[in-house]
Amino acid sequence: MVRQSNSHTIGAFVTEVRVGWGRVLTAVTCSATLTMLPVFLLGAAAPGLAADLHFDAGRLGLAVSAFWIAMAVAGLAGGHVAHTLGARPTTLIGIGIGVVSLAGLATSGSFPLLVVFAVVGGIATALATPAGDMAIFAVVPANRRGLAYGVKQASLPAASLLAGLGVPLVVLTVGWRWAFAVAALLAIPAAIALPRKLPRSHTPVAATATDPAPRRAVKPRGLVPVSVAVGLAMAAVSATGGFYVVAAVAGGTPAPTAGFLLALGGVCGIGGRFIASWRFGTARRPLLVCAGLMAAGGIGTAGLALTGATAGLAAATVLACGAGWGWNGLLTQDVVASHPEATARASAAIMVGAASGGVAGPVLFGLVATGAGYTVAWLCAGAALVLAASVLAVREARRRVLQPL
Repeated sequence: MVRQSNSHTIGAFVTEVRVGWGRVLTAVTCSATLTMLPVFLLGAAAPGLAADLHFDAGRLGLAVSAFWIAMAVAGLAGGHVAHTLGARPTTLIGIGIGVVSLAGLATSGSFPLLVVFAVVGGIATALATPAGDMAIFAVVPANRRGLAYGVKQASLPAASLLAGLGVPLVVLTVGWRWAFAVAALLAIPAAIALPRKLPRSHTPVAATATDPAPRRAVKPRGLVPVSVAVGLAMAAVSATGGFYVVAAVAGGTPAPTAGFLLALGGVCGIGGRFIASWRFGTARRPLLVCAGLMAAGGIGTAGLALTGATAGLAAATVLACGAGWGWNGLLTQDVVASHPEATARASAAIMVGAASGGVAGPVLFGLVATGAGYTVAWLCAGAALVLAASVLAVREARRRVLQPL
């Protein structure tokens, strides 16, 4: 069955978080959010940044892509570091580098420095992401991992939420530099919540009736089409996070309203990831669910181009972020569960695909927006999500032929 006693499951999840592995989940979620904030704040604070440092949409795309380039280049190395040093040291290193990135962005006086510290932020994410996935797999029981990954992977929309709220609350009141400075405070709960000891084993602490015995060590396999689909989807997601505010403002939406709508998108993204992981964590073919979410998100993302009214923009934002960002936790859970003794490396392999999309998305979106306008750019971003859904659907169809249910 796709779900079994959901109310009981969610209640048990909350209870176990309180009495067991909640600190680990809190720490890795905060660290993942912290390391994602640089790229989302770049987009949210873009109008003020562009005015002070003198750059256009194309250069904004370059700065945002610098973050994802660093994440892609350092991604596989991050998985290796996590396996070598362990989840806790790698997470702490990622938190420290993330703080350096935010502090550097807050004090940047030129566009080149902005790019440099965006690169530093990408390196922080490349370390924190596989380390967090490895920590969750090591300490969370198998029948709760879907929910746990849903919470952890909500870090991306959570970063979007915080960046969106930062526009009216910080950027438009005391300036964009303070937005980056305040974001660095998230390192405090991340570091405090992280337990002093985490299992170094890549298998769960205890086996249960629903937790099969560990399999022999394997290298991640069959992830190329999944990584391609993730790359296409993240091209659209990263462009949305980087350009939402500036595109909305260019279309006539007031900056505070655009910030609140981006925050609404963050809330929907968090809810989408949590609900997808909760309701479909036990599905036989979770990647098909992910494909459906990507397709729906593509329609919503394209809708960002076709509406000028605030209500219509809000509706498109709910669909674009709730569905278009909602697949990540479920997909991560499936990939990690398929490689129980190569968890960080499997996570890193998918992260490289995500980072590659993050590189291409903002650059291409910025170029298209500069040359053809935001309407065409949003339609292209929506098409990328629909294409990602098609790649996953074809992959799962072939897998079903080879491994029938």
